[in-house]
Amino acid sequence: MSIAQDEAFARIRLLRSPNIGPVSYGQLLRRFGDARAALAALPDLAARGGAPYRPAPEGRIAGEIAAVKRAGARYLFHDSPITPRCWRQAMAPRRS
Repeated sequence: MSIAQDEAFARIRLLRSPNIGPVSYGQLLRRFGDARAALAALPDLAARGGAPYRPAPEGRIAGEIAAVKRAGARYLFHDSPITPRCWRQAMAPRRS
C-alpha cells in the first residue's frame, strides 16, 4: 500500500499538532480512518472540551518536509511498504 502525498502531509501535520502524541495519533487514525479526517475533526473535538484548537500550521510542515528532502531523507510510516517489518511492528499505533 502506497501512502498518498496528501495523506502523508496530513499524518506529519497531525503528529506535529499540539497535544497529539503517539497514543492519540493512533487513536485518531483508528477512529477517523485517515489523518485528513482526523485533522478535520480536531477543532470540533476540542470545542466539546471547551477549548479552541489549531493543528500545526501547514507552512511549518511544508518547511519541515522541504528540509527533509534537502537532507536526502524520507519519512517512514508504520504502514509504508518501504518500512522494515520490525519497524512497522514497533511503530504501529497501539490499540487501547
